[in-house]
Amino acid sequence: MPGEALDEVWYVAYGSNLQEARLLAYLTGCGDDEPWGSHRGAVDPRPPVTDRRVEVPHPVRFGGNSQRWGGGSCFCPIEPLPKGRLTPVGRAWLVTVPQLADIVSQENRLPVEAVKMPDRLPESGNSIRVLDGTIDCLLALPPLDGIPAVTLASTEPPPIAPPAPRYLSILMTGMMEMGMARKDIEAHLLDLDLS
Repeated sequence: MPGEALDEVWYVAYGSNLQEARLLAYLTGCGDDEPWGSHRGAVDPRPPVTDRRVEVPHPVRFGGNSQRWGGGSCFCPIEPLPKGRLTPVGRAWLVTVPQLADIVSQENRLPVEAVKMPDRLPESGNSIRVLDGTIDCLLALPPLDGIPAVTLASTEPPPIAPPAPRYLSILMTGMMEMGMARKDIEAHLLDLDLS
């Protein structure tokens, strides 16, 4: 629970990390032959214990110009979800806290030593800054099965920008893996694009 020391955490992913193979690249590593390029992998390469489809109660949108993707990628600002927006779909992955540190550092193309993981997570709806980077915060969400849940957020997200087609295809694959219908996938992708 929030306020207690923890070993496991639900990492609530959005964007490309909805896809299992994409998420596993952060843990097991991969070469340049993958659509997302090479990743060093985590010190602990074990796969997540389990996963589930969830909602992200914060706005997610496309922005910036990713070197990896060649267009905008998904960012989550630290603010409430505005009225009229769909609640973004997320995929909660049950990982260890050290694995989460590896994921955060690789999202920012930094060494894992750059991440300062807290001993305790903040209460749901609050955030804590863990590194100097674009995706710099852990944003606490309501616990799942009594285990803390966090998503990755940005205190200063980049400007709104459209995504590259190959980035969209990774998102679509991840949503299909979770059993979403095509019309729901299209509605969610449209809602993420504010450009």
